[in-house]
Amino acid sequence: MNEMLSSSVGYLILLIFGGGFTAVTIMMQRRQGKEMTAEQFSTAGRNVGVGLASASIIAAWTWAATLMMSSSTGYQYGISGPYWYAAGASIQILLFAIVAINLKKKAPNAHTFLEFIAQRFDVKNHRLMLGFALMTNIIVTAMVILGGAIALNSLTGMNIFVAAFLIPLTFTIYTMIGGLKASFVADYFNTVFIFVILFIFAAAVYYKFGVTSVYEGLKNLPSSQHMLTMASVPGLLFGMINIIGNFGTVFVDQAYWQRAIASKNSAASKAYIYGGIAWFSIPFAVATFLGVSAAGLGIAVDSPDSIAPVMASHVLGNLGSILFLTMLFMAVMSTGAAELTAITNIIVTDIYLRSINPKASSKKILSTSRKVTLGFGLAMGVFSILLFYLGISLGFVYMAMGIFVSGAVIPVTLGLMWRKATNTGAFYGALLGMIGGVVAWNTSAYLINGHINVEALGGLYPMLIGNSTVFIISGIISIGHGLLAKKEFDFDELKDKFKSFDEHGDEPLREEVAYGSTTTVK
Repeated sequence: MNEMLSSSVGYLILLIFGGGFTAVTIMMQRRQGKEMTAEQFSTAGRNVGVGLASASIIAAWTWAATLMMSSSTGYQYGISGPYWYAAGASIQILLFAIVAINLKKKAPNAHTFLEFIAQRFDVKNHRLMLGFALMTNIIVTAMVILGGAIALNSLTGMNIFVAAFLIPLTFTIYTMIGGLKASFVADYFNTVFIFVILFIFAAAVYYKFGVTSVYEGLKNLPSSQHMLTMASVPGLLFGMINIIGNFGTVFVDQAYWQRAIASKNSAASKAYIYGGIAWFSIPFAVATFLGVSAAGLGIAVDSPDSIAPVMASHVLGNLGSILFLTMLFMAVMSTGAAELTAITNIIVTDIYLRSINPKASSKKILSTSRKVTLGFGLAMGVFSILLFYLGISLGFVYMAMGIFVSGAVIPVTLGLMWRKATNTGAFYGALLGMIGGVVAWNTSAYLINGHINVEALGGLYPMLIGNSTVFIISGIISIGHGLLAKKEFDFDELKDKFKSFDEHGDEPLREEVAYGSTTTVK
């Protein structure tokens, strides 16, 4: 695809948004007139209201892939694509409202869901779930940065390596200064701008081309038998992969748990319901107006992943390219900051405080958090470039990541909501679920295509078989062992296990750090 804008536009957008959000964060800090503490940095004071929390959930779930991939599904699968993308990724957010309110009740002062897992289960479960959580955050962050770098390179010709290093800097600096609260405020502004830009694209497509020309174009396509029906088999297969795979990217991602932790008790579950419903409109509108319309109008692209920016330029020229790039970059900043604060909380709470320095003071924890934020932000630029070198597309990573991370979904959820969940069932359910999914994925790709490579593994049937196998195995083992073991866990024991980082000021925070596993035989 030829560049539509000059590279200076790309640098200017990075400078404006990176510098702008950093300035807003500094102003907020000065206006509050309070010194930042470790607890405030990681939890935003636990008093975020339903409006700000809902906007933050919308922004955090709007990945670069949401804008690029959803348009791709509309372009490939027709009218069913937007629905399956939007509906298939909304249901997880709505269901997460149930586990969010349970975490607030059973572990009101926890900082991460892994901190809860450490008290609910034993040491091997905590370490295994820690691996799943880190893998989820790293893959999602890499996808976010890679998607932004590819879009900047495609639209402006900006060097993709430079873009991959500059993008994380834009959200790393203001996150280092303001912590989780800065991420919430940036999410609010980004959500508002994304909806405004979406409205502009929808109105422009409708008034410039109308419905009839798009419909006639879709009807004349060779693949019209599935482009104009909701009964499209490829669309249905993608929808099933989308529903199953995205449970892992929500339930095992600390970014969503920490939004529940930071919310008021009265706002936690409402925010996920309102946020999930409102989020549906973003990929549905993008995929319909930039994906389905592009197919109907006969827009040709080298790869379906790039149809959204091409169609944006086709509709509004250079203005369309700038608007799409702005919308995409806002999505990148929101998700990037959310993932950055998530992985910082995990590393500080579940590695540094538990295994390296259990007696760290509040000031020491805050200092460590800021160093981890900076280090992880810069390192992710390198990892994103590695994915690019391997030739792995956004679409491939999006559909495959559920196979690697969803094994922990059922064990973690059962641990929070079911007294009979056991250490053994949770550990082997998560581990063997992931291994079984990878084996089934590779085996089915070989049986269908006769060989195993990125193209064969990226097929709809191998992806569906791999994602489904993970849930079947982890569910059978976790639930089956819980029923056979006849043990119960007393959740009341957890309420006093979690302490504020600021509870002792500059004094040692903890005298000892213990693991849970206090199961009681009935």
